[in-house]
Amino acid sequence: MSTKLTLSIDENVVSEAKEYAKESGKSLSKIIEGYLRGLKNKKNSARQDELPPVLKRLHGCIKSDDMRDYKDIYADGLVEKYNKL
Repeated sequence: MSTKLTLSIDENVVSEAKEYAKESGKSLSKIIEGYLRGLKNKKNSARQDELPPVLKRLHGCIKSDDMRDYKDIYADGLVEKYNKL
């Protein structure tokens, strides 16, 4: 179901957007709808966007069933390491 939406946007931005829409063969409404749909996906990936580039590349490369906080896992590792001494 579609609904109408009224926006106040700078006229230069609107004319450039209309030109872009025409060049891409899409309606301006569809482009804006796609952008708004993308906001939900962006929100879900916002945590990953906050990571430094080197961590973004590593994000998700290790799979684990351990759902504890990393601080707890680290603390357990330290206890295990130093209890062996």
